[in-house]
Amino acid sequence: MVGETPYQGARPHVHLPREHGADRKRLERLKAARLIVLGDADNRFDLVSTGPADRVWLNVRSSEVAGTGCRLVTVSDEAAAGLLPGAHLTGDPTASLDALPELPERSEDLCERFREYREREHRVFYVPDTGPGEEAVAFGVLFELLRRQTAIMILAPRDPARHEPVYRDAIKYSLPIIRHNRLMTSYVPRKNRVYYVEDADTRTALYPCADLIIPGGSLVAEMQAPDLITPLLGEVPVLLGPHGSRDPLARAALQAGVVAQADSVETLAARAEALLGDLAQARRQAQAARRWLDHQVGALERVLDLL
Repeated sequence: MVGETPYQGARPHVHLPREHGADRKRLERLKAARLIVLGDADNRFDLVSTGPADRVWLNVRSSEVAGTGCRLVTVSDEAAAGLLPGAHLTGDPTASLDALPELPERSEDLCERFREYREREHRVFYVPDTGPGEEAVAFGVLFELLRRQTAIMILAPRDPARHEPVYRDAIKYSLPIIRHNRLMTSYVPRKNRVYYVEDADTRTALYPCADLIIPGGSLVAEMQAPDLITPLLGEVPVLLGPHGSRDPLARAALQAGVVAQADSVETLAARAEALLGDLAQARRQAQAARRWLDHQVGALERVLDLL
């Protein structure tokens, strides 16, 4: 069961619209032996209370579910578990996360390259795995931030075939840019505003070096799903662009409130500035996101066992 809000998943489901009591009539006609409610379901506590005797509510985020007579209630994260004593902390089964990858250990030498920025509290944000059209959005964010503070953007296009053309385009912005594989000094010079990465190993190793990740795949439509697992494993704050919620894991993370998202390209810079302006809070959110990620592994199997 889902509410009037469009369901974005691929699993079989039934819409129960409120108009003219159509929801109750449809539920009665179905004569379902079991009612499984997913997410907030538009907070239809009244409807669920009158459903079949066997009622289950998954991914609960409201304490009012306690009054619906559900046999089983599950939550996806620690915050939701605190609202409902007795609920099962299973993780979000819609995320379909079976295991977490092994990532390389943090490279202190690599992160040390940004030492002069950190000593002056200049922010380092990272836009990895970009695709066509996303670099222009990333530069727009950088220009907006530079109007009010000093910062450097790490930029790493996903497709090796695009590395050279994207770099040539980047030069047109007339910002000091340095390529990772051409850096001849121990530290990135303070004058630089773009750090350009062209190999996959370095692209992955740089995640822990950033104050904020804005994942490629979330900035323009019809791109690959953004990589959330790598930054969450590294406990780095994440800001998704307006197209970042197509992936089930991203939707689950947004529902749990462990990552941020800009509603539009136009608001992306403002959201980034807010997160970079309160790094202590952003890092606490990133730590919560890491714990949340652990709970998601095997969530589908745990829910199925309970059902």
